[in-house]
Amino acid sequence: VHLTRRQRRNVVTFPSLMFLERIPFQEQRRRRIQHWLLLALRSLALALLALAFARPFLDRSDLSLGAASGPREIVVLLDQSYSMEIGDQFTRALDEAREIFADLGPMDRASLVVFGQGARVVARSTGDRLRLNAALDTLSISSSSTNFGPALKVAQTVLEESELPVGEVYLLSDFQSIGWAGDEGVYLPAGAKVISIKLSEDPPDNIQVTDVDLIRQAVSGRERITPTARIARNGGVDALEVDVRLELDGQEIQTRTVTLEANGAASVAFQPFTVSQSHTRGSIRIPTDELTADDVMNFVVSPGTALSLLIIDGGGGSTDASLYLRRALEISDDGRFRLTHRRTNNVRAEDLDGTDAVIINDARIDGVSAERLRNFVQAGGGLLVVLGERAGWPASAQDLLPGAAGEPQDRLQGRGGRLGHLEYGHPVFEPFSGPRSGDFTGARFFRARNFVLSDSASVLARFDDGSVAFAEQTYGLGTVLVWTSTLDSFWNDLALQPVYLPFIHRVSEYIGGRTEALPWFTIGQVLDLGDPAALASAGLVSAESAELSDDRDQVALTPSGQSIDLSSDDGPRYLALDESGFYTIRPPRSNPERPFVVAVNVELEESNLTTLDPEELVAQVTSSAPNPDAAPGFVQATALQMEDQERRQALWRWMLIAAFGLLAAETLMSNWVSRRTAAATLTTT
Repeated sequence: VHLTRRQRRNVVTFPSLMFLERIPFQEQRRRRIQHWLLLALRSLALALLALAFARPFLDRSDLSLGAASGPREIVVLLDQSYSMEIGDQFTRALDEAREIFADLGPMDRASLVVFGQGARVVARSTGDRLRLNAALDTLSISSSSTNFGPALKVAQTVLEESELPVGEVYLLSDFQSIGWAGDEGVYLPAGAKVISIKLSEDPPDNIQVTDVDLIRQAVSGRERITPTARIARNGGVDALEVDVRLELDGQEIQTRTVTLEANGAASVAFQPFTVSQSHTRGSIRIPTDELTADDVMNFVVSPGTALSLLIIDGGGGSTDASLYLRRALEISDDGRFRLTHRRTNNVRAEDLDGTDAVIINDARIDGVSAERLRNFVQAGGGLLVVLGERAGWPASAQDLLPGAAGEPQDRLQGRGGRLGHLEYGHPVFEPFSGPRSGDFTGARFFRARNFVLSDSASVLARFDDGSVAFAEQTYGLGTVLVWTSTLDSFWNDLALQPVYLPFIHRVSEYIGGRTEALPWFTIGQVLDLGDPAALASAGLVSAESAELSDDRDQVALTPSGQSIDLSSDDGPRYLALDESGFYTIRPPRSNPERPFVVAVNVELEESNLTTLDPEELVAQVTSSAPNPDAAPGFVQATALQMEDQERRQALWRWMLIAAFGLLAAETLMSNWVSRRTAAATLTTT
């Protein structure tokens, strides 16, 4: 295009060319380049196009010093425990997270993890800023307490599974000291960087309801409850008067005023109220402060249901074998036991109607009575057999007992035998497992029956010589217990010990199927709606719990108003208690007058606003970065660093723009040159 040839043309006139031979012209002028500027534009445009497709970049990494550069795997851990509601801490945490996501590079990936007592991954390893910011818009403060362990475990997993060379963890929290014990076993990958952003300032003056004691008492056949609340204050300078309110079913009933000194506490006693309806909702409430979650404590109470107990003793002899037993069961402020006592050796069918448990105290039972007791236990009743001097049991019903009773054996060595082993994990002995909660070692046993266990039985207590003192066997839906001595002062002095009364109460409650009803649960617990025992612990009587736990669909209404479907076809029906307040549970499309209600309160440890040093936490979960040349993935990491630098600089885009500009200029110039050459040719001719 830019090189031309020119032949010399000397015109000679001849009359005829037939005698001439055509000889090709052998001489040419020296080649010349025309239009230098146009050639330069075209060459530069092609060179820029070639360079753009090669995607060049400037290498600014200092690999010899192992500097952290290249694409990053970022994990943002955002605290949503209820202490984050103080001031604008949670709002600031969201703003910090948005700034982190706005700074993402083209190859960076980010994960968003929220945590309280547990951790939840909201977004995993994505570079989509819109998705990350949309996830932030859905977050709110929870009712749980702080626990850094699960969140850091999630961050550890994300970084270990990542192929990117740089790992960064951003921890946004008020850094409650209860959230970290130091033995969580979290170790982030070598070289990972933890950036802690502390959002808390000086802790405010915080007042909280720490506990509520509900004392039951039966008065003239009616059950009354006396609430006593404990109010605590953390911080402050001067004394402060606080109004404390008692609410029942949403209505304010009583108000008391208490004076709290700085960092002090006080108890508030309310007047007793009568419990006349089941599932009565109650709350102890104080005026709200900056930390509102601990300003109320919720509870649910129902009228107590007395256990119906039948005591059968042989009636032989002049002494009353059940005297101590009856006196112990009659000592109860809330009237929890309703006793029927018969001095006989037989059990009638009408005796078992409406009875929860039977105590055979040193009686010789006949075969017919034993068969009635077998049916009673098989249907879910409880049975306690006390093997005293006059006790006897028919061989036809021997399989109902946890073993076979032998002859009485005297234990007269020294001052008598003792209980040597108790199964403190069993519900009967569990209340006595703590220090100063009951001492059985002071009782002396002078006589007891030999007892040979069956294969299906278990031992709850043994004497110091290893012989059986207390045994249990499950039969059908019920439970059978056997005590191999007496429950009076004839063969032992247990009835004279302080532990006797609570022991008799626990045994009677156990065989009667009574579970201590909990007035409230705490955040993080799970309620199994398919377990009658769990429902009974939540305040349902046996008939109600059996009906609710039956294979029926249920709907749970959370304190925030959300509806949770609990279908009977989906296996176990576990209800996670994640919000403070009252959960209402009922069948679908029903509106019972007194539905089943569960009270849930926050974990008060979170109200301790003492903070920890973020640097100490960071030091425990991180380690120094090793020499990158020794790392097995150094080559791959270097390649990713190069790729990330290329994407960040994006020089190829500018080269393409410059090349397209040069081509446009070349087009204009070539058109101008063509028009000029054509005009010059016309002028010459």
